[in-house]
Amino acid sequence: MRKLPFLRSKLRRGRWFHTYRRGDKEISLGVHGLHPTDPRVFAAYCAEHARWEDKPPETVTPKSNTFAWALDIYQASPAWKKLAPSTRKSRDAIFRRYVAAQGNRPLSQIRAEDIEAALLAVGGHAAVNELKALKPMFAHVRKLRLISVDPTRGLKMERPTSEGFPTAGAEEIAAYQKLWPVGTIERLVFDLALYTGAARVDLVKLGRKNIADGILSFRRQKTGVISEVPMTRELRSIVARTPDIAPAFLLNGKGKPYTAEGLGNLFREAAKAAGMVARLHGLRKAFCVYWAEQGATTHQIAAMAGHLTLAEVERYTRAADRRKMVKLLAGDA
Repeated sequence: MRKLPFLRSKLRRGRWFHTYRRGDKEISLGVHGLHPTDPRVFAAYCAEHARWEDKPPETVTPKSNTFAWALDIYQASPAWKKLAPSTRKSRDAIFRRYVAAQGNRPLSQIRAEDIEAALLAVGGHAAVNELKALKPMFAHVRKLRLISVDPTRGLKMERPTSEGFPTAGAEEIAAYQKLWPVGTIERLVFDLALYTGAARVDLVKLGRKNIADGILSFRRQKTGVISEVPMTRELRSIVARTPDIAPAFLLNGKGKPYTAEGLGNLFREAAKAAGMVARLHGLRKAFCVYWAEQGATTHQIAAMAGHLTLAEVERYTRAADRRKMVKLLAGDA
């Protein structure tokens, strides 16, 4: 058995005790009685070690066998760390609310009906997202045998029927282009989003480093899937308007790449001024519509947009005024 730094496991009167000892502090891992080789000991150690290494010094160790304690164990696991940064960020916000409300609640007292009631009180898409965050956490601690029953198992929240983000329409695109002429940062953001199909979290990172052999390629942060977009005449013209040696195509007033949030805010205000309802994600949909009308197959569009499933592409391109869209993007409108 490998020796882990700061872990102290001692056998006293036939019973194992496990602590995390660092400096002048010795903290119980809450898994006394288990053999040192038990995976629950390692999981509890990882949670405490991550708390020391990655969290503020004033962070308090949760009471053992509580919701907050189980959450720490889950967030120190490979299962949590392999999630996309954006997914971890959104789920961490959910977990912080749960910890504030129920962090000290014993795991043994959390029942399926309690979680279902909490989710129904939230309702809508928020409830769906909260359940998606809670399920893998409880599944992880159940796998470690920290709980005997997973209270989220079998629970389902129906996602409300929605068309999602609206696709940018031909009239909206024309209005935006009229208000924001070539040469403005608002127009550059618009054009790059429209002709690359990149989500804002990926758009802020794009630069000349992503171009090779007539293809602009990048790995989508959300899914890890590679997007490969042909360098069309329009896209080459757009790239030619960006700085040659900049780290990214889009730079803020300080000459640095935008954050995803900053870019989203900029476009939201620019779109609002142009009377445009669609946001950046609506341009991503318009990108799919454009290539569908150009004759690209669903598989080809999926490769360009970096979609995981063909159903996503079909959903984006199903109901749109394609003929007008293509004319506009091709410069015929």
